[in-house]
Amino acid sequence: MDKGTGYKTKQRQAILDYLMENKDKHVTAASISEHLEKDGARVGTTTIYRHLDKLLEQGLVRKYMIDGTTSSCFQYADQQGKCKEHFHLKCGKCGKLIHMNCSHFEELYEHILEDHGFEIDFFRTVFYGICRDCKKTEEDL
Repeated sequence: MDKGTGYKTKQRQAILDYLMENKDKHVTAASISEHLEKDGARVGTTTIYRHLDKLLEQGLVRKYMIDGTTSSCFQYADQQGKCKEHFHLKCGKCGKLIHMNCSHFEELYEHILEDHGFEIDFFRTVFYGICRDCKKTEEDL
């Protein structure tokens, strides 16, 4: 079997398809497993992680480790590679992931870097809260 970038299986493609469909979310191996099982494909967690590792090596997926104790999250990598240049906001209600391209956050990054000598890791920096849609739904109740 070719283990290079040309190596593909139905399982790998199903995982990649799920990640692409959920590119605005951080997903876990467990959520991938649940999705595949609902589609009638039983894929073990070890196999999922193996495919995710290959996708990481190929630059198709990014891995986020939020706090060191929670399971790692994965996200389809946009082809422009812009996720390494901005912060993310994650809704605690619906799981939506918002890419924050905002000059205020850029100013915060620069301030922390210049005044405190600390470089923020965008892959591990996620702000949690409630998105506009979920907040509106709460207010309408």
